[in-house]
Amino acid sequence: MSRRAFTAWLSADHMAGNLGQYMILPLLGVFLTAQVGGTWIVGVGLFLYSASAGVSALLVNRWLPRFTIVGVMTGSTVLSALGFGLMPYSRSGAVQVLLIVLAGFGGSVHFLLSRVLVAEVVPDAVGRHKVYSALQIAVNTAAALGPFLAGLLYSTADPRLLLSSVAGCYLLAGLSLRFGIPKGLKPTATSSRWPVSRAVLRLVRADPWIRRTVAICLLGAFVYGQLYSAFALFVARDIDSALVRAALLGAPALAIVFLQSAVTAATGGLLAKGRHPFTMLVYGAVLFSASMVVLGVGLPVVAGAAVAVALFSGAEMLFTPMVSTAFAGLPVKSTLEAFNLRQISWTAGEAIGSLAGGTVFLALDRAGLAHGYWLGVALGTGALCYLLGRRLPQPGTTIGVTQESAA
Repeated sequence: MSRRAFTAWLSADHMAGNLGQYMILPLLGVFLTAQVGGTWIVGVGLFLYSASAGVSALLVNRWLPRFTIVGVMTGSTVLSALGFGLMPYSRSGAVQVLLIVLAGFGGSVHFLLSRVLVAEVVPDAVGRHKVYSALQIAVNTAAALGPFLAGLLYSTADPRLLLSSVAGCYLLAGLSLRFGIPKGLKPTATSSRWPVSRAVLRLVRADPWIRRTVAICLLGAFVYGQLYSAFALFVARDIDSALVRAALLGAPALAIVFLQSAVTAATGGLLAKGRHPFTMLVYGAVLFSASMVVLGVGLPVVAGAAVAVALFSGAEMLFTPMVSTAFAGLPVKSTLEAFNLRQISWTAGEAIGSLAGGTVFLALDRAGLAHGYWLGVALGTGALCYLLGRRLPQPGTTIGVTQESAA
């Protein structure tokens, strides 16, 4: 198997699937309002899609190792295509909710197993990091293109063209998996019927590297969750130009498309020299913290937002692919179980961050204390980075714990 072909075809899969996702996400609330009517369906629909796309794969954890990774990933794209493709043909709120959950479930299974696939196929941390970074570029290319294509294809009177195009993107993603990808691999079974076993939870408590990797993932995901919650609210309130608002919110995706390869080359060199992925995650979280500082020090709104976005984009390029690299290297026998742990950690951090950004920020903003929110997030993030990064033993030198000994 060619590593280059594997990376290219898996990137094509991610590009097509995420293009479908980012074509519908900006308009999902608009579509639901026009299709069903009422206000409840928008909040419920968006929440259920986020929840199902985040963690619903964990519900079928015990059955996934019975099937090949490529087979399940292909089937999951069909589920997402069916979920989104059938939405224009019903005006029932209950049916729309079921289709949204089906589409999210397909995406959850697909992208969980894609990370597992890379960990199974690529044996070294540097190689895995290169593949995860290539997938990051593919995802963000789709995130940059999707909203523009959605604007061209969507019509309130007849949304079928948009939704059928979304379904077609998912089917193309499944088709791309037929090339360049090992067909017979199955995920290593988890050590219990649960997505994360008690043995692995004991291992998390016992091994400082694993414990702090989970903690830094939660922390980084919390700050990442501010982009589409508190930051989006801040931009919508304080910046009148729709073009400037769109540029600020779309800048991280465009930065990743053009600059991720350079960041990956630099971080890959550090990994090759023996730098631990956890250390790189701390650097990324510190950059996230710096972007919050910029928002809190009272710079002119557009200038401050632009500098904050630049720092945030750099943090995302460093942090996001390195999370997968770090979890792939954990001393857990089942890569599926390791990435279940990643999925739970990331989803919990991002969900709590989005909740804080949509509630605490608004409350402080209405009290005239918005700057205090940004500085509070920055101070808390920076302090936790310091605590997590200090006095950390070398991996394997002080806690010789494996999953078997923790069991």
